[in-house]
Amino acid sequence: METFAVSRISRWNWLTASLLLTLGACAEPVNHFHAEPSVAQLAQDRSSGDDRRLEVRHRFILRVPNLETEAIQQRHLAECIRLGCAIVSTSIDRSNEGQVSAEATVRIKPESYDAFAALLAAPPVKVTIHSQSAEDLSLTIIDTEKRIEAKALFRDRLTAMLRDQSVKTAADLITIEKELAQAQGEIEAITAQRDSLRRRTDTVRIDISYAGAAVQVGGVDLTPIYRAVSGIGQIVISSLAWMIATVAAIVPWLPILALAWWAVRRLIRRRKAPKQDGF
Repeated sequence: METFAVSRISRWNWLTASLLLTLGACAEPVNHFHAEPSVAQLAQDRSSGDDRRLEVRHRFILRVPNLETEAIQQRHLAECIRLGCAIVSTSIDRSNEGQVSAEATVRIKPESYDAFAALLAAPPVKVTIHSQSAEDLSLTIIDTEKRIEAKALFRDRLTAMLRDQSVKTAADLITIEKELAQAQGEIEAITAQRDSLRRRTDTVRIDISYAGAAVQVGGVDLTPIYRAVSGIGQIVISSLAWMIATVAAIVPWLPILALAWWAVRRLIRRRKAPKQDGF
C-alpha cells in the first residue's frame, strides 16, 4: 500500500515538474505586461528584407453644396466599394436648421488610394482640409507573433504530455486537458489580434467629413430665406395640429355649454314675462 502511494506521488511530482519547466520556458514570451523590445532588439529579430508595418491615415474635410451632401456621400461610397474598399462607418446629420453634414470612414487598398482621393476632390466638392498621419505597428505585430509562437510551443508540449503512454491519474489528465484548452483559446485570440493589426497596415484609413455649404447668390447668404421656405410646410402642419387639438378639447364640453346656454335664456325669459303682462 505504501509502495502504491509513493508511486502515485512520484507520478504527480513528475507531472508537476514537467508543467513548471514548460511554464518557466514560456513565461517571458507570454507575459501580457512585458516591455516592448527596443529598436536594437527589433533590428536583431527582423530580417533585413522586412519592411516597417505602418498604418496610414488620411483626413479629408470637404465643402459640398448643402442640398447635395447626401447624394455626394453616396456617390463616393459607391465608388469606394467599386475600388474594393471596406466601409467602416457612415452618418448624416440634418439637425442644424437646414445645414446638412455627414461623416464616413473607409479602408482602401494603397494602390487604389490615388483614384479615390481624386474623386473626393472632384467638383462640386472643395477640399478645405487634408491631413495625413502614420502609426508604426511593427513592434506590436512582432510582439503578437512571438506570443503566438510561445503559446504554440506550450500547446505542443502539453499535447505530447497528453499522448505520453506513461501511467497518469484522472486528475493528471484533467489538468493537462484544461491547460491545453486554455492555451489553444489564447492562441486563437492572439492570432485574431495579429490579423487585425495586419489589416490595418495593409490598407489606408480615410476619414471624410462633409460640410454642407450655405446657398449664396452674389456673395449673399440666402440660408435664412431657404429656412423660411422650407419651414412653411411645417408651420401649416403645426397650425393644423393646434386646431385639431383645440376642437378635440372643446367637443366634450359642447353639450354642457348648450345646456347652460338654454338654462340662461329660459331664466331671462321668465324674468321678462311678468313685466310684459303688467304693461
